[in-house]
Amino acid sequence: MARKPTGNTTKTIGINMKAKMADELEKRAESMHISTSKYCKIIFDQWLKSGNKLSLTEG
Repeated sequence: MARKPTGNTTKTIGINMKAKMADELEKRAESMHISTSKYCKIIFDQWLKSGNKLSLTEG
């Protein structure tokens, strides 16, 4: 993660994921006429506000 040089409270996060998942995120964002990063921000924000925990297991 990196802070923007302006010193505000935002950070940029880069993640690697399988191409199939990235393609799906891009497709969904495009259908809403928004950027992929904006779409990801919306779904992460909704998840965080929900208070739900993730159960991570090896697949």
